[in-house]
Amino acid sequence: MIRILNFEPQFAASLPQTHALMLSSNLTIHPSVSRIILHGSRGLAGGYRPDSDIDLSLIVDKPDGPDISSRLQNVIEVTLNHWQAGIEPDLAVIFDVRNCELKCFEQTVWKEQICRIGGVDCFGLYKTQKGFNGLVTNAGVQVKLMYPCITIWERACDSH
Repeated sequence: MIRILNFEPQFAASLPQTHALMLSSNLTIHPSVSRIILHGSRGLAGGYRPDSDIDLSLIVDKPDGPDISSRLQNVIEVTLNHWQAGIEPDLAVIFDVRNCELKCFEQTVWKEQICRIGGVDCFGLYKTQKGFNGLVTNAGVQVKLMYPCITIWERACDSH
């Protein structure tokens, strides 16, 4: 497990209140997480209410082999079991299924030319909250609706 203590500098500068929330959350991730992306009202979109959750995508390498669901469930559980903030995290585990390296998650705004297939159901998604329970397929998830988003942590950072 990795406890995140240092976030991307642009995150702290752009969203100081959300950054403070994340610092108080005891954010802990599974070692397979390579990036964390913030979406929604506590992110660059703004306009959150006091009871708004915080939307986080945990980017992992494409899982392979048997029992993929169990391994992805473990990724979610590590973060949920260590979370200490009063605000609920809304977590999604995201992985590449189109060999595109998920370049769309590196952008803060939608850039159509980055996505070869139009950005609908183009990445693997595992979710256990908000009415979902496991791998999400053919749900019509549109990448352009997740913007604006911001990378708040990457494995390359000094995170522990």
